[in-house]
Amino acid sequence: MKTQKRILAVTGAFGYVGLRVIERLKKSRFYTKIVCTDVIKPVMPLPPHFVYEYCDIRDRQKLKEIFINHKVTDVLHLAYLSNPTRNYKMEYEIDITGSENVLRATAAVKATKFVIASSDCAYGFFPDTPDYLDETSPLRPTPGFTYAIHKVEIEHKVAQFAKDNPKTKIVIMRPCIIMGPHCKSAVAKSLKQPFILGFQGYNPIMQCIHEDDATEAFYLALTKNVQGAFNLAADKGLRYNEMAKVAGKSLVRIPAGIMKPIVSALYNLHLLPFGPGQLTYIQYPLSMNADKIKKVLGFKPRYSSEQAIRAYVSSNA
Repeated sequence: MKTQKRILAVTGAFGYVGLRVIERLKKSRFYTKIVCTDVIKPVMPLPPHFVYEYCDIRDRQKLKEIFINHKVTDVLHLAYLSNPTRNYKMEYEIDITGSENVLRATAAVKATKFVIASSDCAYGFFPDTPDYLDETSPLRPTPGFTYAIHKVEIEHKVAQFAKDNPKTKIVIMRPCIIMGPHCKSAVAKSLKQPFILGFQGYNPIMQCIHEDDATEAFYLALTKNVQGAFNLAADKGLRYNEMAKVAGKSLVRIPAGIMKPIVSALYNLHLLPFGPGQLTYIQYPLSMNADKIKKVLGFKPRYSSEQAIRAYVSSNA
């Protein structure tokens, strides 16, 4: 699949995942040029074949012009909001409208490869979810969980894009919790609290992928002649109570009938950044089968879920 001139555009190039992927790409000469687009400016020097373009993905015309001017052949879409805000309009514009703009720009240059970060959250959190879903499992976002709802809507738009652009190879990555020394997610921050809250009677499986392993998986998705959806996880994970133990924190279990009204009230008072919809993450089961990514991409994680958590905890002690 490698050609004389491969030019990669990365959206969200200097976010949590993007920055790690950029560092990985510095060690490779697979691409002739790498165009880094973001509203965040690079804090480190870039090699000569890297180009920085300030661009908000909500700016459809500018994004399209960047892709066309640089003759982009491959796209890695990592620009999205991972943590909840109270500005739903902005979240929708960045996640949904922004992704539509990226897809339009990708179509405009007739790119040969498009890789996007989705999430395990696209499968949803429900009482009847079976363990270790494979990539053929239905996508059904949890009501009230905006991040999951957006991921599913974006995947539907990517599916339509695939039908309209059959010559573009598309890879959808569905990572579990990405964890490591540089992580600043809501899940990671919860591990820094004096204790960890859980639901009484629930002990879901928690899968984590080390940030370095996630980076390598995205690199393989870009550079290997593959397409399709891939669950990204290191192993079968560990139970919620085991995660608390690894983090060295006490687990305080609260009945669901008490927890959800309290969280809802605190959210309405602007004392919590998330509402009861997000609580399903630590209540109902959701785990993924990662056999496909290991077999098709040759992905070999170096860290287990437990080691990924320990890497975060030890670096943020």
